Amino acid sequence: MAYAATVAADAGDVDQHLVDELRTHGLTDREILDITLATAARCFFSTVLDALGVEADATYRQTIEPELQEVLVVGRAIAAD
Repeated sequence: MAYAATVAADAGDVDQHLVDELRTHGLTDREILDITLATAARCFFSTVLDALGVEADATYRQTIEPELQEVLVVGRAIAAD
């Protein structure tokens, strides 16, 4: 999670130490690439949604527990019913 948080916050701060730490947990270069790409794609998608003012679908309120809702919407309101 620390690696993904660094990629999301400022990818320029990713250094060899972070990559080596992932390897100590048994991750391969392919898996590290997958994490990097997934994180970057999520950041891109979130930026597009924010720029367009898109809100999470109202069904999230009924189908996803509140703690997970908070993590997913990151400060943006869920659409009204």
